[in-house]
Amino acid sequence: MPPALGIALLYALLTPSLSQSQTKDAVLRLNKGVLSDALTGSLSQGSALQGALGEVPLGGGHPGADGSGELLGGLAGGAAGGVLGQGGLLGDGGLLGTAGILGGPGGILGRGGLLGGDGLLGILGEGGLLNTAQGLTGLRIVELTLPRVSLRLLPGIGVHINLYTQVALNAKSLLGLLDIAVEVNITARVRLTMDGTGYPKLVTERCDTLLGGIKVRLLRGLLPIVDNLLAGVLNRLLPTLLCPVVDIALGLVNDQLGLVNSLVPLGLLGSIQYTVSSLPLVTGQFLEVDLNTVVGRVAGGLVDYPLGKPEAVATPPRVPMPPLPPMEDTSSSQLGLSVNFLSSVLSVLQKEGALDLDISNGMFPELPPLTTLTLGALVPAVFKAYPESHELLLKIAVSETPAVTLKKNKGVIRLTATAEVMVIHPDDVQKSLCLLNIDTFLLAQFSVKDNKLKIGVSLEKADLSLVSSAVGAFDVSLLDMLVGQIFDVAFLPAVNSVLGAGVPLPRLLNIDFTNADIDVIEDLIVLSA
Repeated sequence: MPPALGIALLYALLTPSLSQSQTKDAVLRLNKGVLSDALTGSLSQGSALQGALGEVPLGGGHPGADGSGELLGGLAGGAAGGVLGQGGLLGDGGLLGTAGILGGPGGILGRGGLLGGDGLLGILGEGGLLNTAQGLTGLRIVELTLPRVSLRLLPGIGVHINLYTQVALNAKSLLGLLDIAVEVNITARVRLTMDGTGYPKLVTERCDTLLGGIKVRLLRGLLPIVDNLLAGVLNRLLPTLLCPVVDIALGLVNDQLGLVNSLVPLGLLGSIQYTVSSLPLVTGQFLEVDLNTVVGRVAGGLVDYPLGKPEAVATPPRVPMPPLPPMEDTSSSQLGLSVNFLSSVLSVLQKEGALDLDISNGMFPELPPLTTLTLGALVPAVFKAYPESHELLLKIAVSETPAVTLKKNKGVIRLTATAEVMVIHPDDVQKSLCLLNIDTFLLAQFSVKDNKLKIGVSLEKADLSLVSSAVGAFDVSLLDMLVGQIFDVAFLPAVNSVLGAGVPLPRLLNIDFTNADIDVIEDLIVLSA
């Protein structure tokens, strides 16, 4: 079994709330460049780097059994290895002892000492004071350059991260002040998981540091010391100080990953909630996140509930989510939106009455006067019933949930509406003249602006039929031209105003699909940025 599949199955068993009973309505892909930019942005915020600055805990991190790791030997663990004990100031091997400053092969006067056979700098050499923590005090990280980030995706696991940075430290030694500059490569293996609430999360599994180019200056430049003099000390200390930088930066990235599980308003009419429906998939080319979309009405109630509790009203049948096409090498991110998602959004608009329109006489100067006289010139029965002119009110209502169809390079929205013609009598009394059914097919064009999917429609065809009439049956084809004018001048611009407000797209690591390339394929809209 492939590792990614095994992880996904295990996670499904452990977290029933995210089991495969949930369906996906959208798929989001992003390449390693998006992750890298997010990590760099998190590091540049400063909070990750600021935590690494300050005093370095010398000797407190990994003391030996005899206290040898403490700054003053065994002071913390007893006198035997402390200032006065074995290896201490006056003890055997101490500063003034038999192997100390005045005697022995390592003393100040002995072989290898300050004035010994190996020259003045024996105290600084291999095994000298500066190669152990005991010879340093007040070691501080004073500057940490913004790391250069590189990473690669680990299929089925997560990410391998490499951070290159330069660290400036200073410290005190027995010979004076030290300035230390060191190049550091921090490498971390990071696993992609999900927490108990269904949020994707990056967790550090292993972190290591590799030091290079260590340079030390004694007494502010009076005596340069190059190479790996302090490598032993720094190799022990820096990983515990710099690896937390990775964890802090990943925490900031995780905050951004959590935004994908977000509730966003759909104008004033409702809301859309994007939720991660399964453990994200990591391939060698991209990270793929399956999303479920829950569209809610402002008055309460969900248009399409994923756990089997739909509203009593009929909703369009669910279409299986088709696979995304291959992601182009030139794209950093890719988003697929299913026809189910678009149908749910349009359903909210229809149920909230956002697509309905009342048109009165004079509201649109481009239209002929909406009066019984105008209508009677087309339908004689109207003129016979109303020989004197009365103003009309046209009430257009979208009576059914719009049906969306996506084919190769073509999107169509079937919109069924009723148009009731009301005659306005004295004292504003309204009486129904006739009720028409209008079955329209609208061509849909898609664009993205401000990270919202914008939809524009134009009329492909419309079929009229007479539902009822107060003046008797008549040939509705006589109204084709007038209805066409009403659609062009009033109804379609109103629909485009609603759809043009845009559908908010999911947020993940600050991806913005504005001006993305858009492909319409079978049952799917694909955005590539």
